[in-house]
Amino acid sequence: MVNTLTLNPAMDKILYIDRFQRDATNRATRQLLTVGGKGTHVSMTLQKLGVHSRAFGFGYGRIGQAIIQALEELGIETRFFYSGQDGRESRTNYIIIEQAHGSSTTVAERGVEPAAGEVEWLLDCLERETAQGDALVLAGDASNFRDPLIYGRIMRRLKEKKVRIFLDASGPSLRRSLEEGPYLIKPNRNELAELCGFAIRTDQDVLNALKKLERYDIPIVAVSLGGDGSVVKMGGELYRVKPPRVDAVNTAGCGDSFLSGILYGLEQGLAAEETLDYATAVSAAAAAWPLSTGFDEALRDSLLHQAQIIKL
Repeated sequence: MVNTLTLNPAMDKILYIDRFQRDATNRATRQLLTVGGKGTHVSMTLQKLGVHSRAFGFGYGRIGQAIIQALEELGIETRFFYSGQDGRESRTNYIIIEQAHGSSTTVAERGVEPAAGEVEWLLDCLERETAQGDALVLAGDASNFRDPLIYGRIMRRLKEKKVRIFLDASGPSLRRSLEEGPYLIKPNRNELAELCGFAIRTDQDVLNALKKLERYDIPIVAVSLGGDGSVVKMGGELYRVKPPRVDAVNTAGCGDSFLSGILYGLEQGLAAEETLDYATAVSAAAAAWPLSTGFDEALRDSLLHQAQIIKL
């Protein structure tokens, strides 16, 4: 069973403008509203891929209720702590898409800090409802928590159950969780540089960094290189993945789509190269999609077997 946890879910308000101008009124040509948060994005993408998942998280007020309702309408099983009685409100993120050159900028609210009892409720729920061998995606922003080590705390709580942790985090949340033995991490260039203490400019820099991370014995390390693809350690092998070219519209959810594709491949028992090809096609199709989650299935299918995958 795949489970996802979103500590700071949101509604994403996506604003499209022709060209951004500083110190001026920028008028949106259109706007869209969708569920935000990395864990929820993974659950939503998996649902579209035909993989059932269970989504855990926190929801507050009218926005929190809308997040939970949107997930359930998609057929996703939810296990959210919810409170609508005390004036607290889940956050809204604003994603500005500049159509002139396809760039995206996110302005994120901090979000609600859950009370200690609410956190304990959710940890108990995770411990009760996950089973040995389950996958648990710990992904995204945890800046609403004063404790930067909340992910490590969750991993320690579930260690005896041997839940496979798919960790997509940054900063102290990532660095201090490596000792807890995640099954997968997915750093980008900057996050990898912060982990290893040197700049990541070339593929050789990535390989040097992966060598430095070997002491943690993490089965899958997927290094995201944006439009340049990825370098992935998987199944004891190293792969350089170069994606097919697409006309990018919104790159905000591409990393979540790539992770969802990896989970799909693992759930289906695909070989490593098949998994990476599929994940890359899903991610590329997501880049051409206007929302921060989702993709065009026909485009995904046309992009299969178009990635260049080189075993290093």
